[in-house]
Amino acid sequence: MKARIINESIFLIQKKGFTFTTSELATNLGVSKRKIYEYFSSKEQIIEVIINQLIMEIKEKEKDIAQNENLHLIEKVRQILCCTPEQFEVMDMRLLSELKKHYYKQWETLDYFLKKEWSVVMQLMEQGIDDGLIRPINLQVFIDLYLGAINQIYEPITSQSRQTFREKLHAIMDILLNGITCRQ
Repeated sequence: MKARIINESIFLIQKKGFTFTTSELATNLGVSKRKIYEYFSSKEQIIEVIINQLIMEIKEKEKDIAQNENLHLIEKVRQILCCTPEQFEVMDMRLLSELKKHYYKQWETLDYFLKKEWSVVMQLMEQGIDDGLIRPINLQVFIDLYLGAINQIYEPITSQSRQTFREKLHAIMDILLNGITCRQ
């Protein structure tokens, strides 16, 4: 039942954003609100579980990508930095700003992960520099550029684009890894 509650909550987030109600969740599940509260003390706890699940899925994907011997090192970096779990691939920026506005504690958890969990990427990029695949750059500045771009797409007001979060991540990585100049 716990998994059903989480999965239906993710569906409602995709459909209505974080403003869905526990009553709507109960109706969609065909159960009473009381039944939901047997498993979760609040909607905030449901959101917290979803965010923690999201982070764990990203970490698992990062690990799988990093260990995939069939991928070129640069492709590993690209895939890791564009990594989003399947159910969040269609997420738009409105949802991130809603999360920040209505569930700040849970947003902080996600934000901390995005800003501080860089060990896998750093290792890959350092290896790329050592192997001559990436020119020697200040990796912290690269990360700051990436995070700056992510922070920009968090705020829906700054962008009128209809691209999904995932599509924007891919565009950011294309520019960060390939630059803006034409190769001769």
